[in-house]
Amino acid sequence: MAFDKIRQGLKNVVVRSALKHAPDSTIAKVIGDLYPYKDTATYRRVPAEPLDRAAVLSEIAGMATSEDARGDRGTVSGSLYCGDHDHYHFLGEVFDQFSHANVLQRDMYPSATKFEGEIIAMASDLLHGTGVGVITGGGSESLITALYSYRELARARRGVTRPNVVMPVTAHVALDKGAHWMNVEVRKTPLTDRYVADVAAMAARIDDQTIALVASAGDYAHGLIDPITEIGALAQSHDIGLHVDGCLGGWLLPWVERLGYDVPPWDFRVPGVTSISADTHKYGYALKGSSVLLYRDNDTRQQQYFASPDWPGGLYLSPGFAGSRSGGILASTWAALLVTGESGYLAAAGAIMRTATTIRDGVRAIPELEVMGDPLFLVAFKSAGDLDIYLVNDSLIAQGWRMNAAQLPPALHFCVTRPNTAPGVAEAFVEALHGAVDYARKHKGASAKSGAVYGFGGSPKGNELVTSVMFKVLDAMHAVAPDGKAP
Repeated sequence: MAFDKIRQGLKNVVVRSALKHAPDSTIAKVIGDLYPYKDTATYRRVPAEPLDRAAVLSEIAGMATSEDARGDRGTVSGSLYCGDHDHYHFLGEVFDQFSHANVLQRDMYPSATKFEGEIIAMASDLLHGTGVGVITGGGSESLITALYSYRELARARRGVTRPNVVMPVTAHVALDKGAHWMNVEVRKTPLTDRYVADVAAMAARIDDQTIALVASAGDYAHGLIDPITEIGALAQSHDIGLHVDGCLGGWLLPWVERLGYDVPPWDFRVPGVTSISADTHKYGYALKGSSVLLYRDNDTRQQQYFASPDWPGGLYLSPGFAGSRSGGILASTWAALLVTGESGYLAAAGAIMRTATTIRDGVRAIPELEVMGDPLFLVAFKSAGDLDIYLVNDSLIAQGWRMNAAQLPPALHFCVTRPNTAPGVAEAFVEALHGAVDYARKHKGASAKSGAVYGFGGSPKGNELVTSVMFKVLDAMHAVAPDGKAP
C-alpha cells in the first residue's frame, strides 16, 4: 500500500501550501514509503568483488514474492492483466533465449523479423487491418509515435507549420506528453452526458492546421468507447487521420465481441480510422514492454522511420524512437500470443466480462453511487449525490483493495483483469463497497486521505503546486534510499 500512503502524504503537503518552502527533508519524509528496502544493503557503487549469484537471486525473489502478493489476491484494479505465474515463467524462459540479442542487428538475429512481422500480422488480423504496423515498447510510445507520424505527414502533404490535434479530455495523457515534446497544440473537447467524446465539439475545434483526431476504445479513466463511427466520418470529411487508442481494450474487445456482447464499432472496419494502438502487454498477456501500432497505409507508417546514409559509423536505420531493443521482448510476445490462442483469449474474456457484470450490477444497486456510461470490462463510478467518493476509497484501501482514482469528476474505477476473475472476488468487492459507502456516509465532511490531491489541480496555482510535488516524487524514484544500510 506504499503508493496509497504516498498519495495521502502528498495531499497533506499540498493542501497546507507548504511545498514551495518545505525543505527536502520534509518531502523525503512524506515519500519515505518509496524506500521499503532501506534496511537492506544499499549500493552506491559497484561492489569490489562479485556477489554470490544465489544470494542475489534469493533477495530478488523475496522482493517479487512480497510485491506480487497483493495482486495475486485479485484485489487490485488493472495493473496485472494475466496473473498466471506459470505463464510468466514460460515467457521468462522464452525471453532468456534472446535476452542478449539486439534486434537492430538482423544479420545476427533474423528471428526478430519473424517475431515482429508475425505479431503485427496477428494483431492486424484481429483488428481487421491491412498488415501494416510496428512494435513499440508500450502504449505511451505507440501513442507518441502515431502523433509524430501525423505531424510529419501533415507537414509533408499540406505544409502544416502550427500543428494541432483534437481529442476528448479523456484521451490518454501520453498524447499530452508527446505533444509537449513535439510542439503540437492539444485541443481538448468535452464529453457528452454519457462520458464519451462529443463529436460536435470536436468538429468545432478543427482547422487547416489540424493533423489528426483521437478517440479511445476504451479510455483509461472510464473504460468507455468513443463514438468512433461518427468521429471517423468527421476525419474523412476533413481529410485528416484518426488514431484510435486501443492500448487498453485492443486485445480484449475483439474477443468480447465474438462472445456476443454489444461492442460499438471501433477498429479498421470503421471508415476513417487510420491507425490503432493495442498493447500486447495488457490483455495480450505478454511481458511488460510491448505494444502494437497499426496503420491503415504504409505512407503514414514510413513517417516514423529514420535512416541516415552518410554517418561515419555506417548506414543507420531505425523504425522509431528506440535504437537497441532486446530480442527477448519480441520472442516472448510472439510466444504469448501462440500459447494463449483464440480459445484461451475467449475464455479469459468471458471470465472478465462475467466479473465486470457482477461488479457493475453491484455498484448500480447502491443508491449513493452512479456507474459512469455503459461500461464493458472497466467499471467507473462516482457519487450520485454529495457522498465523497474519496472517502469510499479510503475505506476500500483499509479493506485491502486498490482502485484507480479518477478526477474531473471525482470517481473510482475497477479495471477487471484475470486475477479479479477468481471465484468470490467480485462478490467480496461488492460487499466491501457497501461497507465503504457506509463509512463515507458516517464520516461525511471529513477530509479524505486518498485521491484528494487530484482535486487540488485545475487552477494555475494548484497545478503548479501539484506538479512540483510530482517532480519531487520522480526525483525520489531515481535516488538511492536516504540513510540506506551500507553493504
